[in-house]
Amino acid sequence: MSISAYAGLTGASLSAGVSGAASSPTVTDASANARNSGAGNALSDFLDYANKTPAQRMRDSILKSMGLSEDDLKSMSPEKRKAVEETIRQRIKEAAEEAVKHGKTGLVTDVTA
Repeated sequence: MSISAYAGLTGASLSAGVSGAASSPTVTDASANARNSGAGNALSDFLDYANKTPAQRMRDSILKSMGLSEDDLKSMSPEKRKAVEETIRQRIKEAAEEAVKHGKTGLVTDVTA
């Protein structure tokens, strides 16, 4: 069989398969939806992270290490929230002082911009 005959046969097979596939409805299986929503969530999570300042990222990290979220803070009593906020401030201050000792810059501010 010549190359052109093979190409014609393949093209006919592909066009038949494509036309059959094109008439079928969009795939809506659960795994496809999960993949799509996971990708959207990952992108959203990344953009949220990328738009935060280093200090905000540090705060989130400290909250996470304490087993808390911003929503948890919002639901706390003013006294308890004040205590947690003070702990966060102290940890950020200690981390900044430690970074200075080691000659690191940009810990709580973005010095690359």
